[in-house]
Amino acid sequence: MSIIIPTLDVDVELRRCVDSVCLAIPDSEMREIVLVLPSSKAADAAERFPDARVVAESRPSVYSAMNDGVAASTGRYLYFLGKDDILLPAVHRVLSLLAAESPSAVFSDVYWGSKGRHRARPSRFQILVFNVCHQGIVYSREAITTHGPFMRRFRTHADHLLNIRLLWDPNLRRRVRYLAVPIAWYAATGLSSRTFDVNFVRAQPAIIGRYLGPIAAALWQPFKWFRLRWHRSD
Repeated sequence: MSIIIPTLDVDVELRRCVDSVCLAIPDSEMREIVLVLPSSKAADAAERFPDARVVAESRPSVYSAMNDGVAASTGRYLYFLGKDDILLPAVHRVLSLLAAESPSAVFSDVYWGSKGRHRARPSRFQILVFNVCHQGIVYSREAITTHGPFMRRFRTHADHLLNIRLLWDPNLRRRVRYLAVPIAWYAATGLSSRTFDVNFVRAQPAIIGRYLGPIAAALWQPFKWFRLRWHRSD
């Protein structure tokens, strides 16, 4: 499994994140750590983390960095962490499931900041409206190749679109598995928790319409305008 960590800085949080990966998956043959940073920080990261694969980002955006990490990684399965997140030892249950069943993706729970456990049972209808935390998802390379790359036009919801495409793909959906165990602690302090994705909100009715039809898209329009208006007045 390739663990891809996009980051802007080489700091104590990154050290903690990488150490949590090594502690949770002590067998180095079972994991590959890929750090994606601005080119100005790549040399420092390579020196401090000699066992990681260090990649200089091609352009400055989180989803561009995630795409760069996918391109540079070699694992059959892909997992994304933020530098302020912590991987938990329960991830070994995911690794066992990957080895036993070769699923297209595994959805798992996470601990969400100070709010406690956040469940991420995959539902193709719920995912049209609500995303799940990507720190709880391990993707097969097949899933990313089929429904990626992450679209850079979205600031924080490109993974939401990927999850929608994955769970509405009948060939991949039947091989999605769910483990009701938290595999990571999500800090809930990063870009996605602080940024409103205007482009995704505008596109969501069309996305819903693609899978549920024009009536559902039309019904979702008032929610779109409400969210955009609320954001402008916030």
